[in-house]
Amino acid sequence: MSNFDIRRLYVSRTCTLLFYAYNVAGVAVPFAFVTFSINRLCLMVYHAKPFFKKKRWLIICIICQWIGEFIISLPSIFRKEPYCNTELWGRIYTCMMAVFVPSFINIMLNIAIFIRVRSVTRRVQPRTNNTSENSNRIQQARISRREIFLLRQMIFIFLTFIIGWTPVYIVNIINPILHIHPIISQLSIL
Repeated sequence: MSNFDIRRLYVSRTCTLLFYAYNVAGVAVPFAFVTFSINRLCLMVYHAKPFFKKKRWLIICIICQWIGEFIISLPSIFRKEPYCNTELWGRIYTCMMAVFVPSFINIMLNIAIFIRVRSVTRRVQPRTNNTSENSNRIQQARISRREIFLLRQMIFIFLTFIIGWTPVYIVNIINPILHIHPIISQLSIL
């Protein structure tokens, strides 16, 4: 913030808006991964329902994600610092909402997806004639190699994001309490 116009940015109202935008931006990516995992899980569990295959369901997921991000970031508006400083609880809250809560939710959702994929692929189909075989294929969830590859890719990208951003949030919490050398602070950002 010091690289821009300090006189306008260090006003209390502007700081509140900037901290709110910072929190929304901080939780946007991890909760996008959570939304993607919810979407994939619903597609697998409710594979016979056409609603979950339509664009309307995808739009509902995206809108709920953004509403959730705006609601999750609301506590940053209630800060009491007169200057542009974040309180300790605000830094901890941002770290929890950007790193740990979405990680836990995403891990649980991906475990549920993999359990579902595994149970569907191990399901034994009885021998029947050709007409009922087609109806069994329609009722069974189809999980392709592409979807499994996509899940692996999403988990890898999510882990890369979490491993990359966790040090930044932790240094942000620890720095005001203990003086951290500027080189370590800059390395955590890199």
